Amino acid sequence: MADARTPAELLEFSDDLHSEDVGPLRAFLSARLGEIAAAQPEDSDVRFVAERLARITVSDCVHVADLLGAWDQVVLEGRTGEPGQTQRLRQDIALWWGRLCRTAERFRHHPDHNSRWRPLMYMNLDHAEFMASLSDSAGGVYGDGAHP
Repeated sequence: MADARTPAELLEFSDDLHSEDVGPLRAFLSARLGEIAAAQPEDSDVRFVAERLARITVSDCVHVADLLGAWDQVVLEGRTGEPGQTQRLRQDIALWWGRLCRTAERFRHHPDHNSRWRPLMYMNLDHAEFMASLSDSAGGVYGDGAHP
């Protein structure tokens, strides 16, 4: 079994995410959405929507942290290359992290925003290289650059 993982200083790939990455993002989003909700009149539709988004966002943060806990176990057991559920877990981490980061992007000019909070395009370097190999110079997935 491998040693415990440590957070990457530079976050490039979703495989590098840790549950410790979620807490600060959760606190930031809770504060920003709470500010929006508090600025709205009691019982207004806008306040309802802001409060619901805040609760959904907290739930999403808990979900991402749970996914990352499962990912830690996969890494520690050396099962990162297994097909099936392991790869689905990787995809889910990137998907749910990206959802949270797109919400945080709305507040990118806030002084507490962290540039680390951004959607991650690739799971790891191998994934990035594989995806790059699928595209031709015109940016398409077909060898001649045109759809057949």
